[in-house]
Amino acid sequence: MSKEPKRNKVVFGQNFLTDKEIAKDIVDSCNFLESDDVVEIGPGDGILTKLIAGRVKTFTIIEIDPFYYNLAKGKFNKINPAPSFVNEDALKFDYAALSKNLSSKIRVISNLPYEISGPVIDKFIKEKDAFSDLTLMFQKEFAERLYSKENDSGRGALSVIAGLNFDITRLFEVGKANFNPVPKVDSTVLRLFPRYFDDEDYNWAASSQFFNYFVHQIFKLRRKKLKNSIYASFFGIPPDVKEKIFSDSNIDLNKRPQELTTEELIKAGKSYDLYLKNREQLN
Repeated sequence: MSKEPKRNKVVFGQNFLTDKEIAKDIVDSCNFLESDDVVEIGPGDGILTKLIAGRVKTFTIIEIDPFYYNLAKGKFNKINPAPSFVNEDALKFDYAALSKNLSSKIRVISNLPYEISGPVIDKFIKEKDAFSDLTLMFQKEFAERLYSKENDSGRGALSVIAGLNFDITRLFEVGKANFNPVPKVDSTVLRLFPRYFDDEDYNWAASSQFFNYFVHQIFKLRRKKLKNSIYASFFGIPPDVKEKIFSDSNIDLNKRPQELTTEELIKAGKSYDLYLKNREQLN
């Protein structure tokens, strides 16, 4: 029997899961059906892939690393139904087009390289209409930031924007010893379901570039109370106007950003946006 080819070094920041029982737990948690259209990002040596291939309607495997792309093809291309293999950056792949071509929402599973965690969440938010759900493994600290709620120490702009676009559930943690190479931190497996609202303001906030920018600016001064942070520059809005916006929205100026509810952030963001639009019309 020929030996499986080995890569001497990591090229794309991968930390490969090595524990087969944990891999089974992750896949079992998805409850994949024969009618599902599944996408796996970054199969590596195929520890998750072999538990999915041949058991779902369509299976698309995205791998940026040519070595592991060819390894996956060699291992799984004879399975029926045969997976589709894509040698492409997951951040550039068109998930919306795949969903449209399949006439179906897609289900995603991945042990993501830590270094693309932020950009890939931004990508998934932009194309969330393509997804049924996503089961993703992240660095533990990043995962905590992703699902943090009001008053949690890890709450930030990422928590707010991600929480407006996805219902996020923590499934379980995976110790760092279960990876090769061994990372410095543990990991967490999350399940994300696309989220939609009947409320127009919430839908605006979920998709608005302005609100995204507004929230990031608010959290840049996360240690400051609002009564102090209103003096920071933001599109030239005077501090007294900012103070009035928060007061009119019944927002306590003694709060810090992580203490604000999502509803409070949306109220303030909408008021900032309206003020700037009215000012532009006057000019």
